[in-house]
Amino acid sequence: MPTAPHKIDFVMEGVLTQLRSGLLRPGERLPSIREEAARLGVGKNTVVEAYLRLVAQGMLQAKPGSGYYVVRTPPARSEERGLPLAAATDRAALLIEQLDRRLPIRPGDGRPPPDWLEASELRRHLSFPRFREADAYNTSWGHLPLRERLCGALAERGIACTPGQMLMTHGANHALDLIVRRYTSPGDAVLVDDPGYYPLLAKLVLASVRPVGVRRLHDGPDLHDLEAKARDSGARLFFTQSLAHNPTGGSITPGAAYGVLRIAAAHGLMVVEDDPFADILPYALPRLASLDQLESVIYIGTFSKTLAASFRVGYVAAAPRIAAELNELKVVTTVATSAHDERLIFQLIDQGHYLKHLRRLRSRASKATAETVRGLEAAGFSVRRPLGGGFYLWIDLPGPMEGDHLVRNAAAAGIFIAPSATFSAGGAGPPAMRVNVAYGADPTFLAWMREQRGSG
Repeated sequence: MPTAPHKIDFVMEGVLTQLRSGLLRPGERLPSIREEAARLGVGKNTVVEAYLRLVAQGMLQAKPGSGYYVVRTPPARSEERGLPLAAATDRAALLIEQLDRRLPIRPGDGRPPPDWLEASELRRHLSFPRFREADAYNTSWGHLPLRERLCGALAERGIACTPGQMLMTHGANHALDLIVRRYTSPGDAVLVDDPGYYPLLAKLVLASVRPVGVRRLHDGPDLHDLEAKARDSGARLFFTQSLAHNPTGGSITPGAAYGVLRIAAAHGLMVVEDDPFADILPYALPRLASLDQLESVIYIGTFSKTLAASFRVGYVAAAPRIAAELNELKVVTTVATSAHDERLIFQLIDQGHYLKHLRRLRSRASKATAETVRGLEAAGFSVRRPLGGGFYLWIDLPGPMEGDHLVRNAAAAGIFIAPSATFSAGGAGPPAMRVNVAYGADPTFLAWMREQRGSG
């Protein structure tokens, strides 16, 4: 969990953002201590301290027995002259907002709240140095005991893997970057889910590679679209996320998984399967890597979605030749991954702390999903079934709710949303929105959604 000063700063910044955007005006009463603490998932003492600091800055006034009231609006920061995410298709802006966290209501976030990941029994294991041997460089492939343990986890998912087929990375994004660098050249066509993982789209554009979107249905890639584009594009790579798909939340069926591999074999495609939610999903769900056994599938995993977002530890499992090629590129570009972080994660797994944390995380995600689905459906939006088991839902929007103006309207209300255009290889698509279940039941967000639907 973030330290108390960081949580206080987060509450303060949320209030200041609402003041700057005009959502709160001089003379208006702030939410009660209890309401704000419940909405943000922090302690009441944290909110009290944040409000008192804003009183000391002259922004608020405390009225005994009544609450806290706005006194004045702070001047806009020079870097905040424009609202964040002014351009809905700017993928870099979406990433920056996830890091800077300027908007307090966050259904568009790609991550769960920090207290979902660090508030339990993990915190005491993350708060002090533990491994003196981690002061040295890691081995080129990564910490061997962790790689051996991960091979055991893959075996439970039906994927046979040896430590010589697995290399550690700085998270899934680093793994994707290595694959793009090693197996594409400028001008190449690459197949991707559409909608799909927007940081990957940004990487491909940066590498002067042409992403070709394959229509993503709720139960996996559209096989007719995949076959046509594999035949006509000349692509040799297909990037996909089979389970708890980001952004749609759907998961592939066994029949669709078989169809993907049949098409890949017929057209010489290497498939890159990203599985970021594997640790909170059932082992027996259909995975391309379990059907293919790493012959033509490169499998990516990460701890960034289940541990702290700043824990940049991931891994790649692949055929021995491919694993060796990717590891050689990793050494040339980054030398090594973090020995300290990998040993720490191994310790958490080995002593059972990680398993306890995952049980708690699954419970939180399940409860939040149910609350978000109820809230969205009550607001008039349909949620596709079956639910994928990750952190995301995908909702279709009525036509009047599309466009950059929707992002600006949300930001003016202090709400961070993730519209469909950001996730499309073509930068367009039917109006839709990704909703993070950790924030989707926020009353302010749901009220704003009802208002936008009604005004349309």
